[in-house]
Amino acid sequence: MSFGSSILVMLIAFVVGVDGILDEWQIFQPIVACTLIGAACGNLTAGIIFGATLQMITIGWINVGAAVAPDIGLPAVVSALLVCGPMALSIKHGIALTIPLAVVGQLLNVFIRKTIVKITHQADQAAATGDLARLTRVHLLSMGVQGLRVLIPTILVMLISPQAIKMVIDDIPNAVTNGIAVSIGMIAAVGFANLINMMVSRSLWLWFFLGFLIAIFTHISIFILAAAGLIVAISYVWVMNKRHGSSADDGGSGDELDDFDKELDDL
Repeated sequence: MSFGSSILVMLIAFVVGVDGILDEWQIFQPIVACTLIGAACGNLTAGIIFGATLQMITIGWINVGAAVAPDIGLPAVVSALLVCGPMALSIKHGIALTIPLAVVGQLLNVFIRKTIVKITHQADQAAATGDLARLTRVHLLSMGVQGLRVLIPTILVMLISPQAIKMVIDDIPNAVTNGIAVSIGMIAAVGFANLINMMVSRSLWLWFFLGFLIAIFTHISIFILAAAGLIVAISYVWVMNKRHGSSADDGGSGDELDDFDKELDDL
């Protein structure tokens, strides 16, 4: 790997680690992170395919309250590097490595969150005294530590000889890799189930069944079906907003809070 590619990979790893906690730009999502790693390594096609496959698996991985989900950023960067970089692992082997890497990333995430509490108290003190410059430095420091959580393991993997990694992967029995592949398929199904469980409502069931029936009986590409669904959703929202807007102009104030206040006064 060239020097420029190595710098880009390390920069992407740092940003992914930061955004995994900041949750602002969604760069830590596998479809984005793996694509960026593939572009940095000069193997964009493998990065997109691997990222899309990994995204299907991690679609249901979310933090619920104080429960920290398996990490997404670390396996996305490291596994994509192993697949798209000089190691040139197969997508199946790359996916097989994501689960242990996700567990490692989760443990690191929990450890850093506990350790960083002292820094958070310094931010509270800076906010109490109105020291915005110190408050900014503390926040940047805490975000930087999360970036190092992904950057340091990525650098360690880059320092290992590609031939050594290839030999270790080749020594893994096919029964193990095939079993992991089957379990990953089940994890993807569980992720979809969690996602549908959060989204499901009476008004959405019809659209779910309609999409499944169209996909089964027409054999339309999933990308075309998704694009058609997006167009229908945008059109539906636009029509409903226009209808509500016109009804508000005709008989209401247009402000839902004002209408609610009037209803309370009537009561």
